[in-house]
Amino acid sequence: MKKFSLILALAVSAGFPLSAIAQSPSSGQNIAPGDEGVERNPDGSFNLLFGYYNRNWEEQIDVPVGPDNTIEPGGPDLGQPTHFLPRRNRFVFRVHVPAEFGENDEVVWTLTTKGTTERAYATLKVDYFIDDIIIMNN
Repeated sequence: MKKFSLILALAVSAGFPLSAIAQSPSSGQNIAPGDEGVERNPDGSFNLLFGYYNRNWEEQIDVPVGPDNTIEPGGPDLGQPTHFLPRRNRFVFRVHVPAEFGENDEVVWTLTTKGTTERAYATLKVDYFIDDIIIMNN
């Protein structure tokens, strides 16, 4: 309890509002997968980029590939992580799709952690195309 009180006192004295501190749990939260965008490859194929948000500020979580960590179609294992570092992690992996992959097709990453299932839906919608500059800015 002394450690928490010291951290709280230092955070408040540094100007962090109490509401921000209260919204930063160190453990016990789930992970949300995220669609980060689409890269166009020179051969006409595409890479769908994914990342995640581990809502914990300290806890690292392991989820093996399987029913709780799967990508469809084509999965369950298409290179997604199984070890999740805390907080926001962008552009963690890519899923390659052929040039024939249509604008209305989608790849879905389903991740279940802490009893909660969340999904990221990746498509070829025009607004989701990114390049190296966008990646560097993020």
